Amino acid sequence: MSEQNSSAAAQDDIVRIEHVSNSYYENQLGIFGKRKKNQVLRDVSLTIHRDEFFGLVGESGCGKSTLANCILGMVPFEGTIEVAGMSYGKANRKEFTRHVQAVFQDPLSALDPRRRIGEILREPLDIHGIGTKEEREAKVKEMLETVGLDASYATRFPRELSGGQRQRVCIGASLMLEPELVIADEAISALDVSVGAQILNLFRKIHDEKDFAMLFISHNLNVVYYLCDRIAVLYYGEIMEQGGAKEIYDNPAHPYTRILQAAIPDLKPGKEKKEMAFVEAKNARPWVEGACPFYRRCPRALDECKKAPPLTNIAKEGEPEHLVRCWRHS
Repeated sequence: MSEQNSSAAAQDDIVRIEHVSNSYYENQLGIFGKRKKNQVLRDVSLTIHRDEFFGLVGESGCGKSTLANCILGMVPFEGTIEVAGMSYGKANRKEFTRHVQAVFQDPLSALDPRRRIGEILREPLDIHGIGTKEEREAKVKEMLETVGLDASYATRFPRELSGGQRQRVCIGASLMLEPELVIADEAISALDVSVGAQILNLFRKIHDEKDFAMLFISHNLNVVYYLCDRIAVLYYGEIMEQGGAKEIYDNPAHPYTRILQAAIPDLKPGKEKKEMAFVEAKNARPWVEGACPFYRRCPRALDECKKAPPLTNIAKEGEPEHLVRCWRHS
């Protein structure tokens, strides 16, 4: 990529994450025991373009939510994270929240049970001193309509709403400041399947009407493929594969991505599906220092996998980027 094209691409990036790592320590045998370092994220780098829906997928414990918390400034990390050219800090916390908002897994715990829905939606405008009282009330009514709720919901309490309705309120609250990035962390996993599908369609509808980027986090590759433009697959704190949603879904190159895909029920008759399976935990290979993160459980691992592979672009010339961290990608 030329210097001019590289500069243009950088201007189109609303999120820039470079070499981000995160770890925590725990005492193994009480407060006087030896401290053990647990690495959660390992040198993660990615970008999210303006108005793009970017999916982050992986099993529980792989570091997805930790990366989201790093972006939000909720946990410490090493490396660089910028949103709209701004890094989170105590001095600019209020300004930073105008650019970044989040929708979490449990809508009930995210909403103040003592406050009415109208107050919850209006609060960001009150904190930032945006608009007159009449303009704020009008904004609340407009947002309720945007998320598929009528104006009467403004007088209700969270306990009076269903799970799907509460999540719609959380989505509305995240959009009140018109942020440039919304992080949705497992935003439908606590909902019924039909309600979750409605929320996904709501995200797509709102995205067509408003300008914002989204980092959508899920353990379900099917859901991420349906909603997102690009996907990154995370395992043990490292990106295993990254590229366009259709390319990753139709032509997964990493064994881990193929396993995630194989776990999706296929209801189409006559479609051949290549099944893969983890090496069972009880039969997992011994850990080798410096090996591929997926080495112990990979069904295709060879001796060469005892050396950590780099994240390599395997796309043909002229095609969109397709990154894979695997010696035996296919």
